[in-house]
Amino acid sequence: MNSAWIETVLELMRRHGIAEFEYQDDTRHVVASGGEAFEVGERVQEPAAPAPRRAETVTAPHIGFFLPEHPSSPKNAALPRLVRRGEIIGYLKAGDLLRPVVAPSDGVLSRQLAPKGALAGYGMPLFDLHAAAL
Repeated sequence: MNSAWIETVLELMRRHGIAEFEYQDDTRHVVASGGEAFEVGERVQEPAAPAPRRAETVTAPHIGFFLPEHPSSPKNAALPRLVRRGEIIGYLKAGDLLRPVVAPSDGVLSRQLAPKGALAGYGMPLFDLHAAAL
């Protein structure tokens, strides 16, 4: 960036009534204000992307044979998939009784941890759920 470029920017700012101007690229950070341009010594750092949220393990809330979908469902629900808090994400079958397994929070159901038909005891890991960022 040369001084002619900066002078052109300052003239345009005066002409159009612009009070402040800021320019940044990989090597420079220039701020123009009050008819003067200043080069900032350090490049302004962009805020870091939030770290991926750790997977939360959804466990069996009671005992039964694990079913990742309802028995009358025509197809398997593909993973990963978005789920809402309270949505039924699987079932535990005990005799003729089907008890739902629900998502504890909004997020992405990423991985099934228990095989279909496995005997699940209380607290057995069933799914990985990446909770949605608030």
